[in-house]
Amino acid sequence: MKLKERKISKSEAEDIIKNPESVFLDIETGNLVAVGERKSRPGHRLIIVYSSGERIKLITVIDTSRMEIIKMREKRGRWVRIK
Repeated sequence: MKLKERKISKSEAEDIIKNPESVFLDIETGNLVAVGERKSRPGHRLIIVYSSGERIKLITVIDTSRMEIIKMREKRGRWVRIK
């Protein structure tokens, strides 16, 4: 995982998984997607793709200020909002 390279702390990612603004199910992969505002970068969101089971496994973490990414995947039906 490239969290250090992207200047994202592990605790920030964990906080968003525990208390997300929104959660989606990725229909193509079956993974969960948590979205939350970054405290360290106002106006930015983290999009965290992860699998859940006995243990949570991070797949990828994206830092973005563009909400269109989320809206387009939801509109196309790839992501289904579950929270």
